[in-house]
Amino acid sequence: MSFLLPYRGLEGLHRFYRNLALCLLLPWLLLLMAPGSLLAEVDQERVVPLHLVAGEEKASRYVDYINNEDRVFTLEDLIEDQRAPHIKWAQNHSEVPSFGFDSNTYWFRLVVRNESSLIARRLFEIKNPVLDEVWFFQMTPSGQIVKQLQTGDKKSSNARPFFHHNLIIPFSVPPGEKQYIYFRVTTQGSMEFPIALWRPESFQKRDQFNLLLFGGLFGVMVVMAIYNLFIYVLFRDVSMVYYAGFSVCLMLFMASMHGFSAQFFWPEQEWFRQNALLVVIPLTVVFALLFTDSFLQMEKSIPLFHTLIILLVYFNLGLVLLAPFADYSSLIRVSAGLVIPYSISGILVGVLRWWQGYKPARFFVFAWSAFLLALLYYSLAKFGVVPTSLLSDFALQLGAVSEAVLFAFALADRMNTQRKSYLSAQSKAFAAHKAANEELEHSVALRTSELQSAMDKLEKANSRLQTLSMQDGLTGIRNRRYFDEKLEKEWHRCLRNSDHLALLLIDIDFFKAFNDKYGHLAGDECLKGAARLIEATLTRPSDSVARYGGEEFAVILPETSMEGAVHVAECIQAAFANSGIDVDGQPVFVTVSIGVASVVPEIGLDSQSLIAQADQCLYRAKAAGRNCIKTKADQL
Repeated sequence: MSFLLPYRGLEGLHRFYRNLALCLLLPWLLLLMAPGSLLAEVDQERVVPLHLVAGEEKASRYVDYINNEDRVFTLEDLIEDQRAPHIKWAQNHSEVPSFGFDSNTYWFRLVVRNESSLIARRLFEIKNPVLDEVWFFQMTPSGQIVKQLQTGDKKSSNARPFFHHNLIIPFSVPPGEKQYIYFRVTTQGSMEFPIALWRPESFQKRDQFNLLLFGGLFGVMVVMAIYNLFIYVLFRDVSMVYYAGFSVCLMLFMASMHGFSAQFFWPEQEWFRQNALLVVIPLTVVFALLFTDSFLQMEKSIPLFHTLIILLVYFNLGLVLLAPFADYSSLIRVSAGLVIPYSISGILVGVLRWWQGYKPARFFVFAWSAFLLALLYYSLAKFGVVPTSLLSDFALQLGAVSEAVLFAFALADRMNTQRKSYLSAQSKAFAAHKAANEELEHSVALRTSELQSAMDKLEKANSRLQTLSMQDGLTGIRNRRYFDEKLEKEWHRCLRNSDHLALLLIDIDFFKAFNDKYGHLAGDECLKGAARLIEATLTRPSDSVARYGGEEFAVILPETSMEGAVHVAECIQAAFANSGIDVDGQPVFVTVSIGVASVVPEIGLDSQSLIAQADQCLYRAKAAGRNCIKTKADQL
């Protein structure tokens, strides 16, 4: 107890507690003041725990970023920064990092950790598919590159790591590891980098809902365009043509903004993938201006505005012609920057015509107002002023559909107004001729009936067109498109149920020799007969056959093991052995080679792996002399 002697008395006791407090706090003070301390590192690196990601995680809120405006950063600089931090990363906390129209290269960093005992397989979804170039790098803390790949609208959708309208990047992190994710982003348009982190199964469920919603929205736009073209054929009102063109262009604009046009309309056309908006936006404005001029009857009511609208039409057509030659960044700013002024001007002109007593203008004003409000809400969400939600993501689409529906009401109201004026004039001119009025009403009823009949025929034609699009024109069985959709559907169903899925690839042996000997017409009959034989062999409603290409056929057998698939293949071979192909009244027998594959789908695999396995078996069947059946087990 001698160490307490210096602290006798009240003053000594005070010194004792002061020194004790310093001894307890000194290590923490030194830790806080020490460079590169643990707390500083935690504050600097925002780690995303992958094992806690249940569905979608707005990963943009956790990214850090730098740009190459003042200094060009390389991947080596970032690796060196991992070992000895020296780069001043800026932290982003918004759901949509937006930097306006900036052509500088940006680096985004995200730190992830997998604290579970299983491999964490996740997806990054970049919800801005019009970014020109996105490089993805996945690294260990020591700087070893685990994975790197490139995506963006410079690459066709087929060449991207994931076939999707958005930019999807799959990756995985081993258990117990922390890794660094880097994105190198360059674009000539708006530099927005909204990125979400997904579990694959949650992404698939959300994606199905989104595709259904987008399909409905695009379907409404297409139906409105077709409907108004049909109305034009009946009534020769040029406003209908302009409105149909506006609907199609608006659909193309939304499809381009969300990556559907690059995915389906022009996947191999690099210029269109990167510059479609330079054409679509001005064309949308052109049809909107022409529709405004025609619908509001500007040439008769306000000639000065009519002249101004025509000049704006030529100006936007000039922007379209400049698209292949002008700088993308400059031209997109002009095109996008004028959309809101055009919309506001359209509302003002509609209000003016409404004030002049032109009643159909009220629906016109409501339509433009709905679209403008949706556009403003969408823009505010993009810039982080209002929270991002499902409503904000689809605000532009819902505004466009609302505008389309209200424009349809406007057209119907104008037609109704014109009809009422016409009936009133007829009534005054032929007041004494009641029979003429009755005849007129009968004519209107007849035209309405014809319109309904035509719409029914159009619906039937569309239904037949849908059926024909899935049918092979020569053999009458299903085609390759049906096969791809059916196989993908059955793959996911068997994946959910852990059932077998079998596939037969069937090739007619020596078909070229058959063609050379009997002629192409006989070859066509051979293909038709082969299709009938295969189709007749299948007994279950769930089994389906399709023409795979040339003289190849494919049979999808859900819930079928390898033993069952081989049995079906043997039945098909027996059918060919017992039935000949009729050539000039004489039966000619042909043989087939069959590759058989059967798997239980697993997460991480896709339906292409089943096709590849069946194709390898078919190749070995041909190599073995043809007229035989091969499975994967035959190779072992």
